[in-house]
Amino acid sequence: MSIKDDVVRYVARLARIKLSEKEVKLFAQQLDQILAYVDKLKKLDVKDVTPTSHVMVLTNVFREDEMKLSLSKEEVLKNAPQKKGDFFKVPRIIEEA
Repeated sequence: MSIKDDVVRYVARLARIKLSEKEVKLFAQQLDQILAYVDKLKKLDVKDVTPTSHVMVLTNVFREDEMKLSLSKEEVLKNAPQKKGDFFKVPRIIEEA
């Protein structure tokens, strides 16, 4: 399966992401590689493999919370296509009852 540039542009438009033509070509190529890998995985014989929820045994999965620097509200909102006050403005998707 080959991802067409138009599909990448369409998905970017839905996500409200502006892409250059170079990025469109790059993402189409990367998506092709991902889909080729998924096709390989589909061909694997896994009938004798016991289903698991994790590849490795999980131990001590909890850790202490750590404070880290993040973007300021202004830095985040400067990339928003639309905003209202301190919030992202998005199209309504749920109808009122």
